[in-house]
Amino acid sequence: MKILSIRPCDEGGNTLALFDAQLSDDIRMFGLKLVKTPRGPRVYAPSTRASNVATFAPDFAAALARAAQAALYGEAEHNVSTCKAA
Repeated sequence: MKILSIRPCDEGGNTLALFDAQLSDDIRMFGLKLVKTPRGPRVYAPSTRASNVATFAPDFAAALARAAQAALYGEAEHNVSTCKAA
């Protein structure tokens, strides 16, 4: 798993960042959202008007949130811009 780019959000609210990730050699996802919740950081995939585009198993989602936080706080290589949809 690798964070390809991350866009910090400092506009208020619970969204910490938007990011793009390579989940495996075969899968990349764009426009993921790292959100602060009372139970800790969560990652949400983009959604259509009707439903989620993807969901993640709890352990995988936790690992993805940790990777995004590491990228956001400078602990991993990544590209940083602003919190706007790519």
